Amino acid sequence: MRKKHYLRLFGSLLLVLIMVLSTSLTVHAQQPIKLRCYFHTSPVGGHAEFYKAWIKKVEEATKGRLNIVFYPGASLGPPMEAYKMIESGTVDMGCVIPGFFPGRFPLTDVIQLPFLGLPSAVVGSRVYWDLYEKFPEVRKEYQGVKVLVLYSDSPTPIGSNKPIRIAEDMKGLKIRSLSGSPQEMIKALGGSPVLMPPGEIYTSMERNVIDGWMISWEACIGHRLHEVSKYFTTSNVYQPALIFIMNENVWKKLPDDIQKSIDQHCGAAGSEFFGKEFDRFGKEGVEMVRKMKGKEIIPLPPAEQEKWKGICKPIWDKWVTDTEAKGLPGKAVLSEAQKLVAKYTKQYHP
Repeated sequence: MRKKHYLRLFGSLLLVLIMVLSTSLTVHAQQPIKLRCYFHTSPVGGHAEFYKAWIKKVEEATKGRLNIVFYPGASLGPPMEAYKMIESGTVDMGCVIPGFFPGRFPLTDVIQLPFLGLPSAVVGSRVYWDLYEKFPEVRKEYQGVKVLVLYSDSPTPIGSNKPIRIAEDMKGLKIRSLSGSPQEMIKALGGSPVLMPPGEIYTSMERNVIDGWMISWEACIGHRLHEVSKYFTTSNVYQPALIFIMNENVWKKLPDDIQKSIDQHCGAAGSEFFGKEFDRFGKEGVEMVRKMKGKEIIPLPPAEQEKWKGICKPIWDKWVTDTEAKGLPGKAVLSEAQKLVAKYTKQYHP
């Protein structure tokens, strides 16, 4: 009898242990996959807001199986190291600005050519993604990472404390810009380009380290640049290219259904979403500055725009020559970009 009692007791304990282990394993299996998302700029601007909106969409699509932790304000490292951090796996995913990497993205720089004619961020973003899909040479610029979204900002104003109404007003001014075509444009207009992260522009303007800046309306408000700038010269001058990427090994380890859920919000759909959001926040930035006392928005007249465009035309020629000299299809990429600009301008701005 005693033996049977102990056997029953042992069986009960074993059953309880199995149930506890089973519950523990189930809870463990339900723990979401955590990903760290790098972001270079202000946590309060529109750019950060639509990144958070995208993250929410993806987390909901995966039914909570993915937990993307957003790290804004370059808290995980400087913007100039963002691509390397993601490629190496120091962080899992994040935003990268090609303009911080001189020579690293030669064909991508077509998006940043001055006066390409992009009327909005959504048009620029769709053009950018289509070029990536069409040209293997463009895709090659992103080897070693999983490309999620390629997008562009809306045409940037030139903020300054001296009115810039004609090309000659640019002479001698130190203007914050990105590398590549934006720098070449400022040089062509007689200014001195200065490469610096967005977070350093405010204090640089305060201390007169720079005379002005080129960055989006959204970032102008997000970094409070309107507080240290009086004039805002506007035209379809140029628009920065941006990249949202993920570490390739991290991507490959994700379950197939989670990859599928992420992909639904990437590619052309992601580019359109990011572009439209940039346009929305950009318009809000313009209206905010327009209502402020002591601020002046200076639209370049059509004749002056044509003058600036003519001054900057050699930048296009040099870009084509330089890319072709590297064995890259610069001429074909530029030609396709112009066709896509016309196509998507008609689609989004009929």
